[in-house]
Amino acid sequence: MGQLSSQGQGRALVPWWRRYWPLVLGLIAVLVVVAADRASKQRVGTDFHVFWQAGYDFAHGLPLYRPQPGARGFIYPPFAAQVFQVLGVFQLKTAAWLFYVASVLLIFVAIVISEEIVQRLEVSRRGGRFPLVLALLLSANFLFNNLNLLQVNLVIFVLCLLGARALAERREVAASGWIAAATAIKIVPIFFLVWAMIRGSRRTLAAVVGFGVLGVVLPMIQRGVSQGVVDLMAYYRSFLQAFAAGRVVTDYTNQSLAAMVYRAVAPTAPGAVSQYDYAYLGSLESAAPVLYPALALAILALFLIHLTRLRVLGQSVGPLEISSVFLVSHLLSAITWKAHLVTFLFVYYAFSSINLKSRSQRERVALLLAGAGAVVIGAGRDLIGTRLHHYVGGYSVIVWVMLLLFGLSVSLTQPPFNTKSSLPSQ
Repeated sequence: MGQLSSQGQGRALVPWWRRYWPLVLGLIAVLVVVAADRASKQRVGTDFHVFWQAGYDFAHGLPLYRPQPGARGFIYPPFAAQVFQVLGVFQLKTAAWLFYVASVLLIFVAIVISEEIVQRLEVSRRGGRFPLVLALLLSANFLFNNLNLLQVNLVIFVLCLLGARALAERREVAASGWIAAATAIKIVPIFFLVWAMIRGSRRTLAAVVGFGVLGVVLPMIQRGVSQGVVDLMAYYRSFLQAFAAGRVVTDYTNQSLAAMVYRAVAPTAPGAVSQYDYAYLGSLESAAPVLYPALALAILALFLIHLTRLRVLGQSVGPLEISSVFLVSHLLSAITWKAHLVTFLFVYYAFSSINLKSRSQRERVALLLAGAGAVVIGAGRDLIGTRLHHYVGGYSVIVWVMLLLFGLSVSLTQPPFNTKSSLPSQ
């Protein structure tokens, strides 16, 4: 009996990749071929070319935000270009191949970290692998969209997850470093910095400021102070200034709150690329400049009050709270393309891990409605056809689902209002 038990344990200890090595080799072969196919399509004008060119320009002291014939403009902070130098070392197609492979690996990293966060922070979660598999299926369209475009969103996603995990573990300095790095590459994770400063300690605030300054100074150390200042001013003028002045991108693929409001109230301009008109509230067109800021401020206020109350009451960080940060980042961003929504992998996992039996009937109905919405927005153009694809984007179905998920992430994590603070008195 002892011998049989030892043999059984020996088989159980064999690494999974050794038991399934033919499958592993097959997946690696597919990855190599697909990466080569995507890399072969890279040229001037693709998304990845922007990152590659920015890295090359940064390393060679060239202007980062200069317009180039046929190329897309670089709209990221100077620190991002400094990071992208590693891409500029290689030829464009070689760098694209390496970046595609790295992006696929980052999906697995995101899965592992997401699983660690949810299992650590959600004690009453639904057991088994079903929630994770469901989250992968529902977010697959956005993950593939990011891979096809060779975008950097998976890098940002993983950095935010690392920061969230570190903050939940009370490693404030590490959390601030990860989140500050994500924000220095792409400004959207700034809401994670706000979250860290509210939910962390004074040490977190000091670390955020320190790493933030570092993100501005490091490019100047390499390119010189005068060139660094020029880069920052060019970044503001070429990208931030227009949105600060009220610019709104109403393309049907933009799934931000601003795009939703302006598509709903402003008729499609003559000669626009889209053949569809989504202005079902056209009578409110004149109110758009007031309506959008009011809605945005309401969401931001709810977000800040939500986090502040959790801190005051001494509530521990949970998966739904982290989801609320991802969601508000997308809602209040000026631009939210579908490739940005790789974060739904974590959001869907956090929600699908909820034990419905412990929730009220009203909460279960809302969660099921959000799940149905996730199925609709997760279906790609090939499944639902071009017309429905345009309707889902143009009528901002993704934004409505995010609003519902954001509302649920706030309501389901807020303790009752008669709860007293568990923090020690000062």
